[in-house]
This record gives sequence, C-alpha cells and structure tokens, in this order.
Amino acid sequence: MSSDPRPPLLFAAVADDDTGASDLAGMLAERGVPTLLVIDLPAPEQFSEWGRGYAAVVMAEGTRNVAPAAAYERTRAAVRLLRARRPRLFQIKYCSTFDSTPEGNIGPAIDAALDELGEAFTVAVPALPVNGRTTYQGYHFVHGRLLSDSPMRHHPLTPMTNPDLVDLLARQTRRKVGLAPHAAVEAGAEALGEHFRRLRAEGVAVAVVDCLHDVHLQTICRAAADLRLVTGSSAFGMFLPDLWRERGLLAESVGAPLPSPEASAPGAGCLVVAGSCSEATRRQNERFAAGGAAVHKLSATDLIAGAPDLAALARQLRGELAAGRHSLLTTSAGAEEVRRAQEWGAGRGLSVPAVGEAVSQALADLVLAVLEGGTAGGLLVAGGETSGAVCRRLGLGALRVGKNIEPGVPVCFALGRFRLPVVLKSGNFGGEDFYGKALRALARPAEFFV
Repeated sequence: MSSDPRPPLLFAAVADDDTGASDLAGMLAERGVPTLLVIDLPAPEQFSEWGRGYAAVVMAEGTRNVAPAAAYERTRAAVRLLRARRPRLFQIKYCSTFDSTPEGNIGPAIDAALDELGEAFTVAVPALPVNGRTTYQGYHFVHGRLLSDSPMRHHPLTPMTNPDLVDLLARQTRRKVGLAPHAAVEAGAEALGEHFRRLRAEGVAVAVVDCLHDVHLQTICRAAADLRLVTGSSAFGMFLPDLWRERGLLAESVGAPLPSPEASAPGAGCLVVAGSCSEATRRQNERFAAGGAAVHKLSATDLIAGAPDLAALARQLRGELAAGRHSLLTTSAGAEEVRRAQEWGAGRGLSVPAVGEAVSQALADLVLAVLEGGTAGGLLVAGGETSGAVCRRLGLGALRVGKNIEPGVPVCFALGRFRLPVVLKSGNFGGEDFYGKALRALARPAEFFV
C-alpha cells in the first residue's frame, strides 16, 4: 500500500479525546517505547515529518462528543493515514469508564476501524485495574461500584447509566457483540485465544472481555497480540511492550535516541486549566488553592456570556506567571452548578453538549490570550473536552510523550506553535496532590523522556 521506506510502526492508535490519547501514549513511553501523540488529522507530509524516530503513534481525534456519523468518518480517515506507516497492531482507544451515549461513539469508531482494515473480529477491553476499572460478566465497575452507581452517572455530557457493556455496545454498532467471560480469561492465553476463535466462528465481531486484575490483562494481551485490531483502555500500553520485547520486535523499531526536551521558561510559573467537573479534579483544585496558588474561578454561564473582563484577566494571569507564580483557571463545578448551567443554556437554545463545548472553547481562547502575550513554565489541563479545545486552539499539533507522573498521565512536550512542556489529565485521574507532582515534573521535563 505504501512506499514509505521507514520501518513499520509497532503500534498505532486512534483515541476519542486528547487525555485518553495522552493516557495510552504515556503507558507506552513509560515502558520504553518512543511514542508520538498527534492532535487531529495532519497532512500526510506533516505527519511524515513529525513521525520520524518513533515506534508508536497515538492520534487524538476528539470524536467522543460529535455526531456518530462524524465520529465514524473521522476515525476511518485517521486509520487510513496511519496505515501508511504499516503498523503491526492498531487500537481504537476509549475511556476506561466507557464514556459514550446509547448511540455512540465507541461503536461507530470500532465499525470505522474494522471497515477500513477489512477485519472481521476485534476485542473490547475497557478495564484498567490500576485505576479501579474492572469488568465482570460483561458488567463494568469503577472502584468496585457498578458504572451506573459511580460518579460517572452524573457526567454532564456522557452520563453512564447502563453498566452492561455487551448490551450498551450492541446498541452502538451494526455488528454482533459477544462476551469473553471471566472463566475464559482465567483459563489462560491459549484458551482465551481459542474462545475468541469460537466467537468469531459464531459471527461475533466484537468481544467484550472480562478483566479484574493485571494478570488478566497479561493474559488478554497474549491472546490478542496477533489480532490486527484491538479496542479499549490504555491497559494495552502497559503490557504489550513486554510481549514485543520477548518477540524481539521493539529493538527492531527503536531508532537513535531522540533529544531530551528542556524547560521552556525557567523561573516562570505554570498555568493550570481545569474544566473537568469530576470529583477528583475538584479535590485537586481545592488542594492546590489551599497551598497558596493563584485561583481564578469562573462560572460557566459568565464565561459563555462574556461577562468577565477576559482581557484584564489574561493580563493578570500573564503577570502572575511572569512573577513565577503558578495559577489555576477553573470552571469546575458540582452537580447542582452543572444543572443550573445546562438549564441556562436550554433557555437560550443550547443543548447540553453545546454548553460544554462553549465553555471549553472560551477557556481555550483565554489560554491563547495568556500565552500569546506572555510566557509560561508549562501547561497543565484537566478534563478531556477542555484539553481538546486548548490543544487545538493553541495549535500544539503533536506532542512527544514522556513517562507518567501518575498512571495514565504523562509529561509531554509540544512540537507545534508553542513549544513547551504539557500535561493533559483526564478529569477522573490523579490523587489530591497531583497538581504539585505535575508542576515539579513540568520544571524538569528532560527527566521524563526516554
């Protein structure tokens, strides 16, 4: 298909949001796989330039909250571009809490990849035990609670009320969905592989796989390693590299070491942007504020309506960063505040997704105003939708991915318009003191790159 003379990629993935892409890419980089994160679909020439020296590429397509048909087309186009590098294995990456609606977009993304690759079977493994996400008999759990009983039931854009992933996924795809249950996984990789073959013979195209702990993940990776396509969480990035080393594949794909990035503006403060309304992010915001950080809290409705003097706020933030002070810009809110913002939007003809997008875009505009007129030691963004808006508004383009600060959250270095260290954090990830850890990492990024 391609005349590209470079060695094939070991691995290529398409993720439905930027923090999910960062999560998977960080798992790979943590295990010594040189990994590039690409924001949206670049021109082939730009992709070729950015992709030199990497064994894995993860493409962030921001498809989680677009219409299912658009998610299908964008995912398929991304897979088509990645095929030019002849990856040994593809992944469709989605969140370990299966963030989606009954219509999609996980099913349409899987359909797009299967159609583009001409494949008839794949697996769905959303489990990520290291972060408390597990699957049993097809039902999904978050820290031991059914997905429908977890805080995800209050997500403002993708409230998760159906924990039966076989049923939920079957509503999103035109293909037959089946289950590889706990007993099949417990039986070991060879038996699990045989179970996959039986499911395929029965016409199943997507097998949801039970997973309770990391030993199960190792079994699943061995059983699925020779598939053309896998789908699920970042867990594949945790255990596939060991299998690649065992088979001698990683040494074949890793070229000369890439130069280590340095701090972009020593002495300058870092900007933390928190749009996520998750419990984890709100606790992190509170801890950060208690430590003396400059905090700027904006209501979603004021931000959309343009009520604050955003130009004045941008000037204030530039001054704080130039003085070496870390600053937090946040719209994080509790469930009641979120409800009021959605009702406010409904009264103005805005759907729930439209309100969320408007808030994210307004935050991104403000971040651009800060960085265009000043400097920052680094950028930390909390929340998938917020990260997507900020990355695109800043024209970050692609990021070199380093090791994790905590599981699923690596240090990255932007290669586009603004060249600076960046951390993209899923709203649900990280302990209460995560911001402090991240800021220390942003001050010495070279230590986090392989």
